[in-house]
Amino acid sequence: MKINDYRRAMDRIVPDTALKERIMNQQNTKKKHIPTRRVFTVALAAVLSVTCLTAAAFAASPELRAAVLSFFRMEEREQVPSGSGASSQPDISQAEIGALVKAQYIKMDSYRYGFSNGLLTDLTWSDDWKTLQDAKFWEPRDGELVPVEVDMHTSKVDITFRDLHYQGEFYWYVRDGQLDYFSGDHRTWDEDGEREWDWNLSPIPGRNDALLLRLSTGRQIEYTEYPFLYHLDTGEAEDILAGTGADRLEYAYGCEWSENMRRAIILTGNQLDGQLTWFCDLDTKTLVRVDELADIDVYTAAFADDDTLILYSTSRDEEGMLQDVSFYAYDIPTGRMTKTLEKAPYYRDQDEHPSGVMTYGSRCVHISETGQVQVVDLKTGGRTLLGGFTFQKGDDFMLNPSGTKLLYFARDTQSEGLGISQIGVADLEKGVFFAFDREGYENLHEGGIGWDDDSTVSIRASTLDNKTQYLLLYQF
Repeated sequence: MKINDYRRAMDRIVPDTALKERIMNQQNTKKKHIPTRRVFTVALAAVLSVTCLTAAAFAASPELRAAVLSFFRMEEREQVPSGSGASSQPDISQAEIGALVKAQYIKMDSYRYGFSNGLLTDLTWSDDWKTLQDAKFWEPRDGELVPVEVDMHTSKVDITFRDLHYQGEFYWYVRDGQLDYFSGDHRTWDEDGEREWDWNLSPIPGRNDALLLRLSTGRQIEYTEYPFLYHLDTGEAEDILAGTGADRLEYAYGCEWSENMRRAIILTGNQLDGQLTWFCDLDTKTLVRVDELADIDVYTAAFADDDTLILYSTSRDEEGMLQDVSFYAYDIPTGRMTKTLEKAPYYRDQDEHPSGVMTYGSRCVHISETGQVQVVDLKTGGRTLLGGFTFQKGDDFMLNPSGTKLLYFARDTQSEGLGISQIGVADLEKGVFFAFDREGYENLHEGGIGWDDDSTVSIRASTLDNKTQYLLLYQF
């Protein structure tokens, strides 16, 4: 689970830091819901932060640290579709934008359609939303929706933990080496209807043989969860943290894993003063508070790689709002710590002229008061300048899952929904940064934007009368 920078978005919209951290930290992993409840990328405030969170680290190199990406705006504009009258089956059209971006526009008549693992999905659930009765899949390919058959499997959850019985089914398949899964509503209530518990799944990057099974109780500031490793071949739920003492932590509500799954960062607490960040080592069976690893006040932490933590040290004002943040690279085997960025203001887009850092696990985007933008490697301190580009209020960024591309988009705050007036990508490997303007976006209500994979960006939208739904796909 990626747990760091949703705080940036939450700081924008609510003053109660403790509450917003607990609610938004519950899940920003890939939770599969019933189609009508499934969040495509998330609501406006969350999508501008949660979907972009990633702890993936770039490979440090002199070329990256010295890179300057020159920004250029494509002359060709995108003409955003806005027609109503969708048929009973999804329709698709396509366009090329400046010979650099391939766009596909899927028009639908219902919210029931989803998009996952590169496929358009149509799932039919039982009345109680627990059993998947039918599933259809299409692959958007060269302006056509090509029907696809998948080898769907059914697995069961049946586990008692802390005297609570968690049970239910979920569905999964592997296609082209990629795992995808779906689950319905598994909430259970006690006889008095006062206590609830639930389970959810999260993907493990790079693996298609297992999922993280998160057993939870409560909601909002009372939410707590504990992870198990679910093995798809055997149906076994393994207590991966057994013997570390993590099961004794109170109000644990977020867990981020190293790539090899041998170390974890765990967040606990049900109030601001009680929030703690813990470091858990599965090999040594140790559990320690992160601020005890180093002689600094640690707000939270992220993995840069299996052996490196990025420590966040912050200051707050009298109302508890984040003011600035310093970053340290902590080498786990040796305990050596290096400061890589000192007292950078924390970004808030409600400011009249926003500046500061947007954080992405082991990376951050640093925006100066004059609008100059740099991508900072928080492990090495290396910087990449986005040359020829000036940040404006309403702009935002998202990092792709592997950390190789930075999505840029500009929002028209006068439009309904996101109102995305410009989209671009900074390719940090190829050293290019381009963007294009969009026409007709004001005729749609765009509710979410995010990366679907390392090269595909999608926008979920509807016509203003809400009768027609759109899924807009962009290949970069």
